[in-house]
Amino acid sequence: MSKWESYQFVNRLKFLNYWIQVILILSFILGLNHLAMRHFLRFDLTENHRYALSPETRAYLQEIREPIQMVVTIPQNSQREEEQVLYRYVSQLLKEYAYHSRRDGSFLIQVEYVDIYTDLARADTLARQYGLDQVNSILVTSGERRRIIRPDEIVTFANLKPVAFTGEATLTSAIMEVTQEQSPRIYFLQGHQEIKPEDTSPQYGLSQITTELQKRNYTIAPLDLTAVEQVPEDASILVIADPKGPLLATELDKIRSYLVDRAGRVLIWVRPKAVTNLHPLVSEWGIRLSDQVVIEPNPEFREAKGSVLIRNFGEHPITESLVENKTFLISGWLRPVYPVAPEPADERLSFIPLFATSAESWSESSYDLPGSPSFDPVSDIKGPVPVGVAAERKASSQLGIRVPGGRLVVFGSADLFSNQNIPSLGNYSLFFNTLNWMLDRDRMLAIPPRPVDTYQLAISKEQMDRIALFFLGVPGALTLFGFVIYWIRRS
Repeated sequence: MSKWESYQFVNRLKFLNYWIQVILILSFILGLNHLAMRHFLRFDLTENHRYALSPETRAYLQEIREPIQMVVTIPQNSQREEEQVLYRYVSQLLKEYAYHSRRDGSFLIQVEYVDIYTDLARADTLARQYGLDQVNSILVTSGERRRIIRPDEIVTFANLKPVAFTGEATLTSAIMEVTQEQSPRIYFLQGHQEIKPEDTSPQYGLSQITTELQKRNYTIAPLDLTAVEQVPEDASILVIADPKGPLLATELDKIRSYLVDRAGRVLIWVRPKAVTNLHPLVSEWGIRLSDQVVIEPNPEFREAKGSVLIRNFGEHPITESLVENKTFLISGWLRPVYPVAPEPADERLSFIPLFATSAESWSESSYDLPGSPSFDPVSDIKGPVPVGVAAERKASSQLGIRVPGGRLVVFGSADLFSNQNIPSLGNYSLFFNTLNWMLDRDRMLAIPPRPVDTYQLAISKEQMDRIALFFLGVPGALTLFGFVIYWIRRS
């Protein structure tokens, strides 16, 4: 009998054939899994494509080349409804961001979820290294650049209920900030006793807002216009923070040239009673700085410590989030800032009051007189009194096409963005909304907010009984029938 007919040899051959098949099947599964990890497609089957990214976001994600890390501090198992909504929307959206960041099978966007209440070591590292110490926040980093997203930038609430999800616009904007090659440069004018960015005093200092700017990759620099021929070419925004003395005529000319000839961006805030000669400059932009003080008698518009609460807002990209979230501003003494048509009229110029005091307030002219102020219909102006105005001038090209021109924002307060007031959500949002509008970042991403849908199933007791019969009765009956058959066969 030949070896091919040997029983022992045939068994060995079958055994070898068996393991070869196992190895081939495992190799096929591993290879298929490897291909699926590198090459796969995702589809959003939700109603209205709730989690699908906009074409604008997808196009931008295709342009990124550097890895991006995201750290999310939203609790995964929270009992609060708003945090549950926040986590559901953010987690699904970040999966789409990671998916569209694939390059050669790897993901440029990496997402980490951290519970800062239980993972104390990691939370301490994030707080020390990045300043991330709040729950429901998102940290976006790339290299040395970073951006922290607050919860109010992700979801809009109405009556304590989430109504709109703005996470995509905010996340895409943050990615653009941390991946841009050149950071925006903000110059703070010096030489007229302006507030310095590094000032740490509580009442008027700007050190906290400076820290926030640096976290968002802005470059801060002082500027003495008497020492340079013009506003530097790399200036993204020029800030004139509460000047207490007049500017030289040459300085005003340089600022005017920056605004008009170079479509510059200038942010000014001036305290009441301050002696300054900015009036001619701002009046060319439809803004009047009145030498008055706002009197706010309405207790609903005053804080317990005497600060003014501002709740009236105009329709503008700067105030849009404040209106949607019903947020207020906190300020000390206020100076009226009126929108007034310039002479001669300029059809290229548009200006709008951003916020105002209550209807019971007025702008007081005789603020230096002793005694309690009272409204004088002859010299005073009845409220609401505007205390912030934004102006924009469109530039026209030779082809008749209008392009964005200069932008000027003026606030009649010395402490809107001070160390003691900037922790207020409204003041914080106002500052960065103003910067975003000045830098065209509000138009850079035309991504609409997504409605937060909630569903409630209203059924009668009869319908509930039918559902219970279908989902419980039928499977239960089949299970019981199977046990009966099994018992009969065993008997």
